[in-house]
Amino acid sequence: MDVMQDKDQRVKTLRRELEGWREVLCAAYSVLIWEKQYYPAISVSTVTALFLMVWYVEPSVLTLISVTGIIITVCDYLVPQVVPWIVGAHHWTGAHERRYEQIITSMASLCGMASYVTSTLKSMKESKPRTYFVVVTVGLIFCAWLGSTIDNLLLTYLIVTVIVLLPGMKQHGILQKYFSSAIQTLANLLKTSVAAVQGSKNNSNGDSSKKKE
Repeated sequence: MDVMQDKDQRVKTLRRELEGWREVLCAAYSVLIWEKQYYPAISVSTVTALFLMVWYVEPSVLTLISVTGIIITVCDYLVPQVVPWIVGAHHWTGAHERRYEQIITSMASLCGMASYVTSTLKSMKESKPRTYFVVVTVGLIFCAWLGSTIDNLLLTYLIVTVIVLLPGMKQHGILQKYFSSAIQTLANLLKTSVAAVQGSKNNSNGDSSKKKE
């Protein structure tokens, strides 16, 4: 019940905060889920053009962060004011509202998943500190090795491209067709680790209650 209440509260909060971005979100969502055959090419071309620009300019990390922050700030200020004025209220229909609700629900689910992973790691740190230490250390060592082996800009480009293509791959069943076994194995490992953490936590709670008695 608490999970459902948290999700509903998260949906309400996101719907209120992103109200000014609803037209942009609906347009971006149609591109991300590949409603037309040429949308994947548009997504990959846009990401490629941005990274080619960064590669050509070669800005410092501080400059790149500052420019990104400026773009985000300007868009956050102008989009909620300019887009409704350009599009007009008559453009927004019931179909757009249903799509906007679907987008908000998906974003709330992603936030809930991130919160679930964070809480799982916290529980693992409390109940199984050695397992937590090994998992986190091995993960960080692997990321450090990967970053030292592959060029950082190329690696970031590949990650961003995969993230951009994921919604469309999921929508058209490509993930289920080619990566279903890997996804199922990862889900089983996550369930096993969560069950082990919860079992250890319950055992520790039981031992503490016995000591109190």
